[in-house]
Amino acid sequence: MKKQQKDILVIGFALFAMFFGAGNMIFPPKLGLQTGSQWAVGFLSFTFADAGLALLTILAMIRGTGSLEGITRRVGSWASTLLGVSVFLCLGPLMAIPRTAASTFELGVAPLLNTEARVPFALVFFALVFLLTVRPSKVIDIIGKFLTPALYIALLAMIVRGITNPVGSVVDTGASAVFAEGLKAGYQTMDMFGAIIFTVLITATLKERHYEGKNALRVTMFSGIVAAVGLTIVYGGLAYLGATGSGVYEQSIGQTALLIRIMETTMGHGGLILLAIVVALACLTTAIGLTSAAASYFSGLTRGKVSYSAFVTIICVFSAVVSNFGIDTIVSFSSPILTVVYPAVLTLVVLSFFEKKIHNDWVFQFATAGAFVISLLEVLSGYIPSLDFVMKLPLSSLGFGWVLPAAICGLLGALLGKNRGVKRQEAAGE
Repeated sequence: MKKQQKDILVIGFALFAMFFGAGNMIFPPKLGLQTGSQWAVGFLSFTFADAGLALLTILAMIRGTGSLEGITRRVGSWASTLLGVSVFLCLGPLMAIPRTAASTFELGVAPLLNTEARVPFALVFFALVFLLTVRPSKVIDIIGKFLTPALYIALLAMIVRGITNPVGSVVDTGASAVFAEGLKAGYQTMDMFGAIIFTVLITATLKERHYEGKNALRVTMFSGIVAAVGLTIVYGGLAYLGATGSGVYEQSIGQTALLIRIMETTMGHGGLILLAIVVALACLTTAIGLTSAAASYFSGLTRGKVSYSAFVTIICVFSAVVSNFGIDTIVSFSSPILTVVYPAVLTLVVLSFFEKKIHNDWVFQFATAGAFVISLLEVLSGYIPSLDFVMKLPLSSLGFGWVLPAAICGLLGALLGKNRGVKRQEAAGE
């Protein structure tokens, strides 16, 4: 196998494993349960909104500088930095990294060992993350060459067993707007943020392996496709497992409980052991990728005054503490921040594909501001009833209420900027 082909597979496997956290494992079965005989439609729309947006983001970033700043710089330096810090904090020590440990404990360790020893587990988990992350040049190889094959084999074993020994028959649940619900569920995984963070790692890896220009773009694109294909296969299998339970389990069953019940029914106690292995590998690979990328970002933000290894230590210690609060507390604290920031960054990702054609910075600034304000109002409407008008905007039921305001604000920025002669920041300095 040629070196480039080998690198594509290793990087693609690493991307798959870093994307596939515990959250990605519990969403598809629940979607399959809810949609029943229409599970394929729901799974395809879920995959499009999840893996599709992630792949779109990877391509947007690698076409630029390979960093978050390459996407956000057109909104101004302070706003770009604020968005970057928000993304890396939420996808780093505030939410995503602690949640990997909490998910491993609650979904894998606790059901198997019937224990509440969170603190010792968190210490062991993050000690392992530290050891596998502290050498940044080895992160992609560790995940892509060793951890991902083990994870994928375990996942396929779980899915094949569920198909050959189903919990029940797939039934018609009477679900409506299945495609829309799948889109909504895929969007809510917010894996686009993960794509932003992981592309930072991929870019650094490509530079170390002397890929530049079109070669770097080609390797990244095909690595992203490898990851997307892997996710599609696994999502389809998990959604089908959930669909086989559509005539057995109540629709109200929780996502975690559903997966545990399916594994117990199809494989007995061995199913819980396999589930614990899958969850541990999925969460460990995600934690390694997030920790490495976040440490690189924050070290760069300090211009190297605080080293990469120091930030790895800080992130691991802080995440170990936060993980002990449990999944529900972590999500309730950080979800509002993600809900506000995510649409703004997604707006910039889409606009970045047209960057060379859009010479007016106000288009980026106004569109991003529109998405940000509407998303902020959506979050606040949960606490201030008088703001619930924002939930009546077009596409709000799908979580896309910010799209039309962002588009209108972008057009307004184009018109006002054209009249005032506003140009690209780079062009202004030429």
